Amino acid sequence: MFSRKVHLQFLGILILLVITMHIVQPEELSAQGNLYSGDGHEYYYRILQVAGVSDESASFLLRPFHQTKPVTGSHPWRQDLFEAEENENYIPAAYGTLHFHEPVLFQSVNTSLPRGNNDGAIWQGKGYNTAFTAGAEYTLGPLYVQFRPIMGMAQNREFDLGPHPVSRIRSENVTTEAGEFSYRYFDQRSSIDYVVRFGDQTHNWFDLGDSSVELRYSGLRLALSKQRIWTGPAVHTSLQFGYSAPGFRHITLGTYRPLESPIGSFEFAYIFGKQKKSDYFDRDNQADLDQSINSLFVTYAPRFIPGLSVGALRTFIHQYPVSFSEYRWQASKIYEAFVRTGLGTPGSPDGGDPDNQIASVFLRWVHPPAGVEIYAEYGRNDHNADLRDFRQQPNHHRAYTVGMIKTHPLPENRLLAIGMEITQQEAMRTTLTRGNNLLGGWYTHGRQVLGFANRGQIMGTGYGPGVNMQKIRGDLFDPRGSVSFKLARITYHNSRTDQFFEFIEEANEKDVTRTDVRNIELMAGAEVTAFLEYGIELSAALEQSFILNHHNLSGNDVTNTRFELVLRKQIRGWKR
Repeated sequence: MFSRKVHLQFLGILILLVITMHIVQPEELSAQGNLYSGDGHEYYYRILQVAGVSDESASFLLRPFHQTKPVTGSHPWRQDLFEAEENENYIPAAYGTLHFHEPVLFQSVNTSLPRGNNDGAIWQGKGYNTAFTAGAEYTLGPLYVQFRPIMGMAQNREFDLGPHPVSRIRSENVTTEAGEFSYRYFDQRSSIDYVVRFGDQTHNWFDLGDSSVELRYSGLRLALSKQRIWTGPAVHTSLQFGYSAPGFRHITLGTYRPLESPIGSFEFAYIFGKQKKSDYFDRDNQADLDQSINSLFVTYAPRFIPGLSVGALRTFIHQYPVSFSEYRWQASKIYEAFVRTGLGTPGSPDGGDPDNQIASVFLRWVHPPAGVEIYAEYGRNDHNADLRDFRQQPNHHRAYTVGMIKTHPLPENRLLAIGMEITQQEAMRTTLTRGNNLLGGWYTHGRQVLGFANRGQIMGTGYGPGVNMQKIRGDLFDPRGSVSFKLARITYHNSRTDQFFEFIEEANEKDVTRTDVRNIELMAGAEVTAFLEYGIELSAALEQSFILNHHNLSGNDVTNTRFELVLRKQIRGWKR
């Protein structure tokens, strides 16, 4: 049952939405500026670039996407997207200009398990989930301020947490009692701050969302931000930063659009931020478990190879610094060599240094005449000890993503796009030679207590550490909206069955093979977006999951149905 507080919160959201809908006239359209992180229209603009409809110069390797050029060609959603230079319906302030963001109401239901991905601060538990966001942005010369808070609720119904014991926390600062906290990620190796259930009551939450204060000038930006970041070319699952967790507090110095030069265009960003611990990682609620992030991101699009963008990203994770001198030491690590002589015990690369490096290189090639995009990313978690170790084990703790998109124009101003993406994050067996003979998972590391997570959710994916995923997506864009489908196969953390099979076999209480207990999810889904009268934009999605050997228990098969409904009010002069 929902509490009275939740009822009043939800009622207030509906009243605000209804009032907004009746203020605006039916013919009003949507304004388009900086796109909201994770908005489906960000992918749509990428499709327009691939199809050759847009002359957009952005690489889409660092998102959120900032539109650099208006779309002058004909495309299915032109009547419902108001181009940036046409937008004159702002509210003039005494100094500067003020725009509002359209209100959005999100709702979803999970029938059996928590499920959701690329949804930011939203956590979609079992049962009913809802969230509401709106906001405004203000500009004055180079000053840009965006306030985009989001609040919500998850019914958070009970579900089976499995027979495996809660794993320990790898930190001297956490008491034994804290190691018994029951809602952390279940893993025989060690825990990270990946919450499997946010307590045992209705989960109400508020987040500043994609809010930021920035100075922008001539393509450069200095930002103090909570906005989510996506790095790399992937569409569904990022190897590093993605949209699947609340944005973390950070300072960014970099570009907001490509910088042109005689040899091509460049984008870069230096990011320093703080990963916050959730309230469900340990009972002590100690802030000294918070982690710092230092990242350097660079891309280059050579003028002599049209459509190609290449880039690299290096991230270091440490305990959050307590002094400026400690910060300077942490920030300097991103410029160190990629190999380390004498890492840990001399001659034994066991990961003994008190930090973690995550590095990746990526490329994206777009060929509009054929309507084709090809992309790839290769990442490494951890260091090699020296060049000899690199030659012997160049793929130690690697992950990669490859994908492609094909677009095809259709009669009646319709556009078809089909994409495929393969992501491999399963730990390699080379990790048995490091870290006390333990197989880790992508987004985890011995010196990274919280994992690559923020406030209980992994930043790169909503499916947990060490997953493998193959996904196919198709979209048909029409002036009235779009119809989409997707098929996915997800393998959950195979390294557990490789290394901790004796514990899994004991939990099964019978003789099983590793093949019998592989945890696999098969998912099929469809989504419809419709532009309705009175400026209403409605998106409905249905996903059906078939989970085999849940909790690595042979024959423990579970089905989950996820239904999602997103309602947006388009208002002329307002931004998405």
